[in-house]
Amino acid sequence: MRLYPECIVCQVQVRYRDIAKVFHDAKQRIEALRLVLELISNELRQDTSSTNPVRIATKLFRAIKSLSRVEDPYASEKAVANRYALELYPTIRRLILSTTGARERLELALRFSIVGNAVDLGVAGYTPPNIAEVIDKAKTIHIHGDLDTVIELLLHAKKIAILMDNCGEAVFDRALGDALRSLEKRVVGIVKGGPFQNDVTIREAAEIGLYESFDDIIDTGTDAASVFIDETSPTALRALKNADVIVSKGMAHYEYLTEVEEILGKPVAYLLIAKCEPIALDTGAPKGVAVATVHLPHRL
Repeated sequence: MRLYPECIVCQVQVRYRDIAKVFHDAKQRIEALRLVLELISNELRQDTSSTNPVRIATKLFRAIKSLSRVEDPYASEKAVANRYALELYPTIRRLILSTTGARERLELALRFSIVGNAVDLGVAGYTPPNIAEVIDKAKTIHIHGDLDTVIELLLHAKKIAILMDNCGEAVFDRALGDALRSLEKRVVGIVKGGPFQNDVTIREAAEIGLYESFDDIIDTGTDAASVFIDETSPTALRALKNADVIVSKGMAHYEYLTEVEEILGKPVAYLLIAKCEPIALDTGAPKGVAVATVHLPHRL
């Protein structure tokens, strides 16, 4: 996805929130903000036609972590999101696996997975709902795009790779893994190798039971916002290229993968909530609406 002007405003707002978390002295905050603005300014001096929003986000978040020497600024928020989601997980899993019919079971699991994307701390001006509301929302939420096509792809796939996003949300993705495996699919979950915002990393994988719901859990080998081709581990890239279908969770993966889909050469099912105007414009969905859409490589 290309860079929109709103992306720059969002980057400054979200990164200042990070700065306020890790620095308590006004002078330190100003110095950190100066660094953020300088890095953004350097990006804007270049040809922005090829600038990707998540590349900038990754660079800025890394700079704040380095300056503050705080490796995981959202550790406490991630723990809270995971704890609440784990309380709901047994009920969600039971609801999904008791649903008769492969299509119906998969649709319900996808709905929970999409609604889980509401647990997001990386968008300026966006307030996540109470995680306890997820069960009701999953059954009734309107989903923009082509959910039926996503279901068809997954029903016919044998090997599926799920690019996971936020903590809390990842617990609901466990239920999607459970549903797919109940339909005799091989499912690999891919998580971050290091902290980026509130995204799930390999450190939380065992804590939230991902190994119980997937055939394998692989980390990207990096703390980048998405699976940057030039940074991601060969193991993770191999898992993506070997999959019949890639399920991409959240906005950051959408923003990046839409630029490299042809390199991966696989159908990508994007599941997210359009929390900002640029994503809404790019997907054609109204802002705040859930999205399920499939992009197919040209050679298929």
